[in-house]
Amino acid sequence: MQEIKDIFDRSFKRIFSLSNSAILCLINGLFDTDYPPDSSIVYTNRESTNAALKHHFADVFLIINGEHHYHLEAQLYLDKNIVLRVFEYGFYHAMETQTNENFRLDFPEPIVIYLVDSPDIPPESTLHISFSGQGTFDYHVRSFIYPRHSLAELEQKNLIVLIPFQILRLRAILYDTSGRIRRPSKDEFQQLKEIVACDIIGGIKTNLSVGNITFSDANKLIDLTNKLYEQILLHYQKRGGDQSMGVMLPGAIELPHDDIIFKLERLEELEESNTALTNKITALTDENTALADENTALVDENTALADKVEKLKARIAELETSK
Repeated sequence: MQEIKDIFDRSFKRIFSLSNSAILCLINGLFDTDYPPDSSIVYTNRESTNAALKHHFADVFLIINGEHHYHLEAQLYLDKNIVLRVFEYGFYHAMETQTNENFRLDFPEPIVIYLVDSPDIPPESTLHISFSGQGTFDYHVRSFIYPRHSLAELEQKNLIVLIPFQILRLRAILYDTSGRIRRPSKDEFQQLKEIVACDIIGGIKTNLSVGNITFSDANKLIDLTNKLYEQILLHYQKRGGDQSMGVMLPGAIELPHDDIIFKLERLEELEESNTALTNKITALTDENTALADENTALVDENTALADKVEKLKARIAELETSK
């Protein structure tokens, strides 16, 4: 299953190519923070080299607003040593971002996102660190166990960027509990179609409509869903699974994808047209304001001239009287 693991590792990293606003929704949902949409995000180096000259690659490090550090790791299966690796990655990150202005290491706040459930996954992993003669410290790494959160809860927390991983529910249809392939029924295929059309595509459309993601984000999420489906299906067929499964799912992935892309492109065109119209109205408003200001200046100038004329008339009258 290493091949599947690699696919989902790459897919998890790919979601961080989405817009800052979408990623900020993810951070706010996972860490119960409240960063505004215009917050800045900087992605730092994921590669580090330890004393034995071995390279290590963490999943994602990011810094929000130049000061808040986060570390996200994705796991397909339970790894009891993950807390050790997260601490190690966090240490190298702290070393790389440390400045010479003070002797301080700022570790990022970590979280491990488990994409598949297991009864052995703890809600939190703890590493006990002992500083000889200086006491001990408990390093905590929280777990976010994706399958234990309902679709409604994911949407409530604005975790839309994780929605393509709903496709993992397909594995329960293709494999039995011991990991052996099985032939799904047509009813199960229909269930998969509903997962894609209602849960995934529907969730993407909803979040697009309320502004949690951009048009580009929606396209990427739909494309990622398609690729995950294709890779899982390909792995299943390589292991001797039903070769006709793709044919038995007409419209489950392809048609919603094409339909949504068309609508997104149309909406994007309308938004661009609306933006151009808004800009034109703004320019005309500015021009009208400038003309109004110019007219006011002319009126003031005319009033001043009229006052001068009246004063001249009064002076002439005085001179004639004095004669």
